[in-house]
Amino acid sequence: MNSITDIDQQLLESIRQGGTARQAALRKIYDDRELQRMVIAYVRNHRGDATEGQDMFHEGIIVLDRNIREGKFRGEAPLKGYLYSICRFLWMNQMRKLSRATTVAEVPVQDDTDPLTPEIQLVAQEQKDLLNRLLSELGDRCRQILELWKLSYSMEEIADSLGFSSADMARKAKYRCHLSLLEIVQKRKMTFDF
Repeated sequence: MNSITDIDQQLLESIRQGGTARQAALRKIYDDRELQRMVIAYVRNHRGDATEGQDMFHEGIIVLDRNIREGKFRGEAPLKGYLYSICRFLWMNQMRKLSRATTVAEVPVQDDTDPLTPEIQLVAQEQKDLLNRLLSELGDRCRQILELWKLSYSMEEIADSLGFSSADMARKAKYRCHLSLLEIVQKRKMTFDF
């Protein structure tokens, strides 16, 4: 059953067409204030703020654009619902990563009244900076692989983006890069504490 509207169909065709038609279609989606408010409200109701909600909306449009151009979204559902689902997934994924990061840093869990205190944000930023320094010690290829993986790209997408012959080859390369990164972390642990 196809529940896509004529407007959605036009937007899909324009994005697939590329060029100025694609830009105009993405601008129209971006200018949907109701959808922006929905995404921002979702993020605010799940330990975020309005700025982070706006960021999720931007990132969601980037993923939507890529998924349409790569044929991953074929219009079986309304475009707004699909974009909203992407934004929700991106935010929950970010919250999972932040939760892991704060657990590793042994930061006490905050109650829901003030979930992202400046201290938690500072620790998260310090961890991002440290990870970026560690990644810079890897070769360009490994850094690219791990950054795409961190952004939740599938192994098939990583293989396509970086020219691997298959998703299995990309998976093996990611594993080797992960081991290299762990080795760098272990060497750093011997010289100083994180």
